[in-house]
Amino acid sequence: MVQCRYTKNLTNRADGGDEHCLFYYLLNREYEDSGNVHSLSTFPPRSDEMKITIENVLVKYVELVKGSSYQFNVFGDIYLNWKDERLKWDKKGEFENYDHLYIFNSSAIWTPHVIDHTLCADGGCSYSVDDIDIYDDGTVYARIQFKYQASCVVDYRKFPEEDDSCCIFFTAFEPNVLKTQFEIEGKSKEKLNRPVYAQKVYEKEESLNKAAQEHSPWVVVERSISVSHLGGLETLEVLQVCVKAEKQMSTVRVALLFPVTLATYVMLASPLFGDLRTQIFVKLFTLHVQTLCFLYLCTITPLNGFLGVRPRIYIFYEIVFTISFCSILVTLVVMALSRVKRNVPPSHRLFLSAKLINRVVCCIEPERTDAYHRFVEEETNPEARPTSEVNDSVIRRGAELDYTQDWRHIYLALNNMFSALMFSVFLFMTFLEFF
Repeated sequence: MVQCRYTKNLTNRADGGDEHCLFYYLLNREYEDSGNVHSLSTFPPRSDEMKITIENVLVKYVELVKGSSYQFNVFGDIYLNWKDERLKWDKKGEFENYDHLYIFNSSAIWTPHVIDHTLCADGGCSYSVDDIDIYDDGTVYARIQFKYQASCVVDYRKFPEEDDSCCIFFTAFEPNVLKTQFEIEGKSKEKLNRPVYAQKVYEKEESLNKAAQEHSPWVVVERSISVSHLGGLETLEVLQVCVKAEKQMSTVRVALLFPVTLATYVMLASPLFGDLRTQIFVKLFTLHVQTLCFLYLCTITPLNGFLGVRPRIYIFYEIVFTISFCSILVTLVVMALSRVKRNVPPSHRLFLSAKLINRVVCCIEPERTDAYHRFVEEETNPEARPTSEVNDSVIRRGAELDYTQDWRHIYLALNNMFSALMFSVFLFMTFLEFF
């Protein structure tokens, strides 16, 4: 580098002469045009519009912000390129064997300030430009390493396995450029499967091979990049780098849903256990199990709530308790009606249908406490009949008829049909919740 003849007028630069002679040729040429030795490293290309092409955004790892359960620090790389006419050279002359020029010092040339201005007031962010490579047509390729705190929004509807969408908003505002434009060449969306670490990946006193691997329940499942306009301004574009994370806590979800679901199915199938008294005991026991599961759900609820959002699992529990309350209430009403004495016979078809449901479908029937009389024959002169023909099936005038047992069949059938209806509704609701 000492023998490079283009460094003689550039002695006041602080780059130490570590770059290739081709760079000093470009620098000397720009110095002759502008009269400023720092023009190439300080000012952007002389153009009203700057186009920055985003080749790829690589998310290397993600960690939780200290003291937060859902805010993320994102570490990654942005691979980009732009055009700078000041860095062209002719391959036919002195440097004809050079297709590209690697820059060792990132501050030797101007690079776009693709940074996020929103959440870096506390100084917890980092940004650096590396791997700068220049081609003969003036195209500059570079890699930006960044660490930024993302702006996160949690979707609590899927609690306890909620989604977390975190975005970083990069801008490239240059005072001497009227418009900065981003163009995305790579994939706008990419599937990932990387854990979110609960603490820093490594500390200063630790070496990389002793990196801490304790991770949180969050897992990054997707990375997306897009371009939008800031505040509707067409001249200022924003590069959004977003990561979507899911909290994978399948064990907790099963512990919250499986016992209460199984207990509810047992409660709705209680007509198969026997009489109404047994059904009440079964339903009260299942209500006790449901209450215990709900109390466990309350213990893992965030202290700051769900920001006005009702999680689906809470709606599920509300429906479960509603079904349980209605089922217990219907059974109690049926028990109360079964104790009322009935002297009016029910419809014969209604009675036979109820008896079919109870005996064939539910394998249950009321207790045999009263005899069943389908019809009554009354004679104007019963003394004219032979004494041997007079039996218990003939009810004499003035005798009080009891149809309580007939009505009990109907009440019990209504209770069984209500349980079957609720069983079908809950089966459909369970399918929607689990699948």
